[in-house]
Amino acid sequence: MNWTVKQGNIIDEPADVLVCSANHSLNLSGGVGADLLGRFGPKMQAALHKIIANRSPKLLEQGEVVAYADESIPYKAIVHAVAIDGWYDSSPKIITGTVTKALNLAARYFAKKVALTALATGFGHLTMEQFAEGVRPLRSLDFPPIEEVCIVLMEDNQVQKLASAFLNS
Repeated sequence: MNWTVKQGNIIDEPADVLVCSANHSLNLSGGVGADLLGRFGPKMQAALHKIIANRSPKLLEQGEVVAYADESIPYKAIVHAVAIDGWYDSSPKIITGTVTKALNLAARYFAKKVALTALATGFGHLTMEQFAEGVRPLRSLDFPPIEEVCIVLMEDNQVQKLASAFLNS
């Protein structure tokens, strides 16, 4: 499986499945979530809130992932991954587990290419180096039929930090 890191808006990255950071309430309120809401409208938000409404307690736990799919999005699915706790903390170990779950879920959608955000590094408190530490163990694993995971970041300086910590180690 090939891993790449690039600069851009993850929503514009051609991929079969997009994996983005989510909060415990699945509110599309910031970062990629807000961009998804702005681009694809309230239908996704309503579906995510329905998932929460049918749970007890009415939230997702750190490490959980859920998929959203419908014909109005250009992906087979969008996987919403909760890598933070209620205080926006996380760890490389949590990243390893959460990304593993997200890639397994993406594989169930027969994804060949997955676009991934650097979970828990925006509103979350992880550094790019800590995120890299979390995904590094996954480089040697396969999640068939996935052939490529592209980590997409908005800022070029963050791309350089992640590429240095992840790809060159």
